[in-house]
Amino acid sequence: MDLYKHFLIENKLISPDELTKTEQIVASESRTFWDVLFETVKLDSKSLRKAFVNSFKKKPFFQILLEQGLISIDELKQFEVVYNGIPANLGNLLVEKKIISEEDCAKALAKEFGLEYVELSSYKVDEKLFNSVDLALMREFSFIPDLKNEKEIFLIMAEPSNVDAIEDLEVRLGLPIVPKVSTRKSIQRLISLMVETSLDSKLVFSDLESVPKLELVHEKDNDDEAGMAGEIHLDLGEESPVIKLVDSIILKAVRKRASDIHFEVYESRLKVKYRIDGVLFEVLSDVEPRMRGAVISRLKVMAQLDIAEKRVTQDGRFKLKIDERFVDFRVSVLPAIFGETIVLRILDKSALGLDLKKVGLDGNDLTVFQRNIRKPYGMILVAGPTGSGKTTTLYSAIKTIHSSGDKFITIEDPVEYQLPDIVQVAVNEKKGLTFSSGLRSIVRQDPDKIMVGEIRDPETAQIAVNAALTGHLVLSTIHANNVTDAISRLVNMKVDPYEFVSSFNLILSQRLIRKICASCKKEDNSISEEEKKLTLDFSSYGGMKFFKGEGCRYCHQTGFQGRTGIFEVLELSPRIKQMVLSRASPLLIRKTAMEEGMVTLRQAGWKKVESGDTTFQEMNRVTFEEGMLE
Repeated sequence: MDLYKHFLIENKLISPDELTKTEQIVASESRTFWDVLFETVKLDSKSLRKAFVNSFKKKPFFQILLEQGLISIDELKQFEVVYNGIPANLGNLLVEKKIISEEDCAKALAKEFGLEYVELSSYKVDEKLFNSVDLALMREFSFIPDLKNEKEIFLIMAEPSNVDAIEDLEVRLGLPIVPKVSTRKSIQRLISLMVETSLDSKLVFSDLESVPKLELVHEKDNDDEAGMAGEIHLDLGEESPVIKLVDSIILKAVRKRASDIHFEVYESRLKVKYRIDGVLFEVLSDVEPRMRGAVISRLKVMAQLDIAEKRVTQDGRFKLKIDERFVDFRVSVLPAIFGETIVLRILDKSALGLDLKKVGLDGNDLTVFQRNIRKPYGMILVAGPTGSGKTTTLYSAIKTIHSSGDKFITIEDPVEYQLPDIVQVAVNEKKGLTFSSGLRSIVRQDPDKIMVGEIRDPETAQIAVNAALTGHLVLSTIHANNVTDAISRLVNMKVDPYEFVSSFNLILSQRLIRKICASCKKEDNSISEEEKKLTLDFSSYGGMKFFKGEGCRYCHQTGFQGRTGIFEVLELSPRIKQMVLSRASPLLIRKTAMEEGMVTLRQAGWKKVESGDTTFQEMNRVTFEEGMLE
């Protein structure tokens, strides 16, 4: 007790006379020293706390900076002159004047108070604890919860010396605080990262009030049946909760690199899901029943669809300005038993990159593809199933070869990305504008290069081939499993073999394969004997190291982040052309192409496994069936 009395006197919290008086009352009334002290002296609890905090100091802050060579005696003296002594906020002033870094300041502060400094760049957050603390509180007081037990909570803080803030936090959190130290910038960055990489609706939509209103870019639609929404006014104010919710859902999806947003209506709820890297994640399931109809109507209004019509399918599109760039959205409305379900396809050109190297083409395949798309005429065909990235590859090719000296016209269903200085035509079968009829008109428009969104019928195939034969470069896609299947499909569409070999430059087949998350990548020794036996070509590659993603918040526990393409590229050599003319079997054509150096999809997949870009299982998922044929 004598130690505490000395502490009170030394820090001028009470006078010697007050101490004597307190001791006399304690002796006469048999009460505790502290009860009497707080009653008679009216000791300020904040002053007491500050004194205790200061008692933990090992050395003065400025002395630590001097010892570490972060400031000089002359610099310290200059501050003393300007501020009539060493200022209490010396650290902040030094950081503002860029004399020391924020990290150096935080480390010196930790040393001053004998606290632990935490480097957050490699820090692993306790997600359960993080999600249990109010996000607004973390942002306001700049802290990350580190550890919690029944007696206390450890917080990584930017200002551990701010006694008033710590006292306020203790009341709000209901536990005594043990502070640790890090920089304000790194704390706020980690909080933002936790929010941006989370799919927990409490975190994702925690800042609903602060989400900026998205700017809808109005475009004139030539379809007479469009614009129905303009005749029916939905009573939603600028600050409507529905508008804020829809804007927030869309904004977060774009920032999380989602390709689609699903609004699914069920009997008692509306679910919102994001498709990220080909996988669906549910991000919202508790939309109030009264808001369900308003959310669907808001989306239909944005897409200029008829909000009164709820019994037929509808398709539309809209464009938003998000984070200083323009993002297109394709809208599909489908009537279901509990209401209309809506899917938004996000068409973000900036996220796409439109670069042949970024889509995954490299090495000899890239060289061959670039050489053929630069030819003045002929046909380039990209094959693959729906969602395999065919259109992205064609757009990247267009960006590579287009110049102001050429006239480039595309016909698509629908136009997914709007490109500058290129005439783009959207198929409208209701009005009679099909691929074949549109392509007939396009060849009369004096084009140099043409892109046909898809060859899906004999008439379109024939017109495209004729265009390639008459001096145009034609780029198109076709639904086929591989390059030889694409040849078979065209033959089945009655394309004459002679015209085929005269017009075609190159056929490319592709798939999208998920990449291992760099944040949780590790060696994989878990491949079972059964998996090895089921993979016929495993013995040829079994000696390599395999990797996988362990699963973390950055990849939403999937182990994958992002996708890349794998390709097989068939350049029509004289030998291949002769085999097509003689109607050789697809398997024989394929064998010959491989002898000439064509890398198959399966081999391309194995290359991605060998380089550590993807997993053995993912490669099997994408190319397994084809590998068994080989």
